Amino acid sequence: MKKNMIYRKYSLILMTAICMMLISGCTDNFDDINRPRTPSEEEAKGDFFYIGVHYKALQNGVILSPANRYQYDENLSGQPYARYLTITKDNWNMTNFGVFNASNQFLNNLFNFHMTDVYVPWFELKRLLTVEDDKENHYSWAWAELLRVAAVHRITDIYGPIPYSKVKDNTGSLQVAYDSQEDVYKGLFEDLDKAIEILTEYVQSGAASQVSAFKEYDMVYGGDFSKWLKFANSLKLRMALRISYADKANSIKYAREALTNPGGIITSNDENAQLSVFPNPLFTMWGAYADTRACAEIMAYMKGYEDPRLKLYFQKATSKDDYLGMRLGIAISNHTWATGFSAPLVGETDPLLWMSAAEIAFIKAEGKAIWKWDFVTESTEELYNQGIKLSFAQWGAKETEATAYLNDITKTPAAFNDDGNAALSPSSITIKWNESASDEIKQERILTQKWIALFPLGNEAWSENRRTGYPRFFPTVVSHNPDGMLRIRGASRIPYAPQEALDNLKNYTNALLLLGSGKDDYGTRLWWDKKPNKPNF
Repeated sequence: MKKNMIYRKYSLILMTAICMMLISGCTDNFDDINRPRTPSEEEAKGDFFYIGVHYKALQNGVILSPANRYQYDENLSGQPYARYLTITKDNWNMTNFGVFNASNQFLNNLFNFHMTDVYVPWFELKRLLTVEDDKENHYSWAWAELLRVAAVHRITDIYGPIPYSKVKDNTGSLQVAYDSQEDVYKGLFEDLDKAIEILTEYVQSGAASQVSAFKEYDMVYGGDFSKWLKFANSLKLRMALRISYADKANSIKYAREALTNPGGIITSNDENAQLSVFPNPLFTMWGAYADTRACAEIMAYMKGYEDPRLKLYFQKATSKDDYLGMRLGIAISNHTWATGFSAPLVGETDPLLWMSAAEIAFIKAEGKAIWKWDFVTESTEELYNQGIKLSFAQWGAKETEATAYLNDITKTPAAFNDDGNAALSPSSITIKWNESASDEIKQERILTQKWIALFPLGNEAWSENRRTGYPRFFPTVVSHNPDGMLRIRGASRIPYAPQEALDNLKNYTNALLLLGSGKDDYGTRLWWDKKPNKPNF
């Protein structure tokens, strides 16, 4: 099926499927929901409900939140690669992302869900919002652009080169030429900067506080655009650090701009970006789907550190009065046995995390320690400790527990033997900050604690592991890929949808040239993945 056919099909079901799935309980608009045709442009502009539907859809596309989408986006790929959660399905032993041999169905679904769930609502908002003539729509469009950037930066970090500039300048087709990842990032920063400029003006003018129409459709901040501006600056900071080894000069430039914008960044847990969605898709993954349980690495680190957050992240195993994880890539022949390990402690009504204040503190800590950001006023130790304290508070752990934890000088990650696939401790890194340590030890210490705090953001944690080599992971037990190094290194990217080679052959072929290797495989390093001498490489 061609991409434009997918787009047309998706558009036809948009007003029924999205309205019913994403705006459940909105009985005041019953007639609109059941309208048997798409509203005209004139009707739509006078009916904010129709516009609001697409904002909700776009928010659900940042981290794909419908359960069947989230399963591919995070639970089968990002979370195993980040060594947070692993796969328990016994019939997926030979063909899944964890063993670097995902089926064509997995690859097609992941790529198509990403592209359609972001661009279908975005195209419609682009059609409906007249930026030039309507000042209010000018700000509305900045919000839509921010959401698209938040989604697409995750997509390019999964694949590398993707369709970007030709998509945004088009009217609906996704069957277009790919951009190199370097050009994608340039475009993302350019579009994000435009959105930040508009939102900064909007917030500073006081106009943002007067707008109530967005509140019902804002699933993250309830219409508070001062927080959206903080999120935008924080996203820019995250992206700036991501390119640090590939483009140091621009990394510093963008980080400085993000941190000096008058709108500020996320600094407290009440500013965390979290999507209000029911049910939380990770709740569905461990519960109704019953195909995800804790990974060995997260257990080794948290048990070794005697981390009080362990009981807040995970449930005790049903097979033993303990917290148990599994090695990635083990052969599972008994699904009942596998589900006896620890499930994530995520409830049906819990929000879906996008970004936390702890993450931003750790970004600043690395910027200060490794990249010598002179525009960061706090010391590295202050920022490192702040990241730990913010994470503990975010998860409801005690402040006294955080203080004891960050002052511990002896504990290290534990050796692992919870499932019979024993492994030595993955690292000897301790917790307490040591200013006299080498830059490499400083980076490992920061990234290890950042990784624990990022849970359950699999794709973000995987990206940071690829960028720095930290935290250190166990080798995958089994790989069903001819590249033998994947067991040690892990995946550097995920291959494109095989359907692209059939429907979009010319552009797909050019995309492989943009990758540099000419191969659509798991082992090709992305543009920003430039750190020399990474652990396991």
